[in-house]
Amino acid sequence: MAARDTVFLLTLGLACFASSLGARVTDPMVPSIAAEFAAPVTTVALLSTSYALPYGLCQPILGPLGDTFGKSAVLKVCVALMALMIGLGAVAGSLNLLFASRVAAGIAAGGVIPLALAMLGDRFALDRRQIAIGRLMAVTLIGQIAGVTTAGVLADAAGWRVAIGVTAGIAGAAALGTVLLLPRNGPETRPRFDLGTTFGRYGIIFRNPRAYICYGGVFAEGLSIYGVLPYIAEMLRSQSAGGPSEAGFIIAGIGVGGILFSVLAGRILGTIGPFGAMRLGGVLVGLGLAGFGFAANWRVGMACFTAIGLGFFMLHSTLQNRATELAPTARGSAVALHAFFFFSGQAIAPALFGPAYHRFGAAPSLFACALAMAATGFVAAWLLHGVDRREAERAA
Repeated sequence: MAARDTVFLLTLGLACFASSLGARVTDPMVPSIAAEFAAPVTTVALLSTSYALPYGLCQPILGPLGDTFGKSAVLKVCVALMALMIGLGAVAGSLNLLFASRVAAGIAAGGVIPLALAMLGDRFALDRRQIAIGRLMAVTLIGQIAGVTTAGVLADAAGWRVAIGVTAGIAGAAALGTVLLLPRNGPETRPRFDLGTTFGRYGIIFRNPRAYICYGGVFAEGLSIYGVLPYIAEMLRSQSAGGPSEAGFIIAGIGVGGILFSVLAGRILGTIGPFGAMRLGGVLVGLGLAGFGFAANWRVGMACFTAIGLGFFMLHSTLQNRATELAPTARGSAVALHAFFFFSGQAIAPALFGPAYHRFGAAPSLFACALAMAATGFVAAWLLHGVDRREAERAA
């Protein structure tokens, strides 16, 4: 890969890392924040939802804005605003203000990863794109592993405010990097922004039958995997197995699994193909979720989440790659819808998993999520393969 492409990927990777870290930074610290504000854990766990829900809901607007005003320009503004809003959370004087900062940060972050993926789609041909996406995710995940574990350790050592403040500093560095290193918008002609044009693009996207499969698949992923994360620290404390630091290490397992996939992606896809990767990925996530229900300590828990991360990226990367080709003339909008459904699932998940966990316990709740993920891998692969086969037969 050319040096210019490497710098491009690294810069986008730092921006995506900051966005992902902002999404997950509060997960290891839920009991600590709940204790400071004398609030129920189930309420504070919704800090994850307060970031993910606006992130998803703003996608129908941010994607078309990128298509209209230029993906690079919109991404730069979003990273800067995200850094500012995360920083305000570090000095929030009440739980309501902390929630407000998370909502604002989620809106701004909504223009980072989806537009970065769309920029990769514009820059790399389809045969090189999944490798480029894998490398972008690898850079993102390396930082996320260090970041989420550091957040847990900092929360134990210096308090949750310091951890959020460090996250804001990283986001600020990413904002500076995008301004200095990302190319400006090219001279290409872009359509004028209006709501009619915006929703017209979505009509084009949904004419492709793969859209329903890709978006349904990532919604199921968000719903099945991300509900448990805000409750990991509480699970550990209830078993006297650790606190924010250990919860951070467990959550970092997702990133470790993602790194494993980025290293093995070529071999996995070359051996079993994208549809085989989707099926096996769903099974791995299911095994990891089910196993975590019986984890005796944080080390076993991290191993389970490493399996979850590996399986998740085997499934998710294929859905993500196919989403970039749903409508090449409206790629920003197509990838934005991908993020809308993925983060909508993430936003709903804690509100569903929390009551189930407190009523039925960890193992049954996690087993239900495990079954859902295994089914998602098989059903999505079957449906996508069927669409491809029918189109090939018509073309022949």
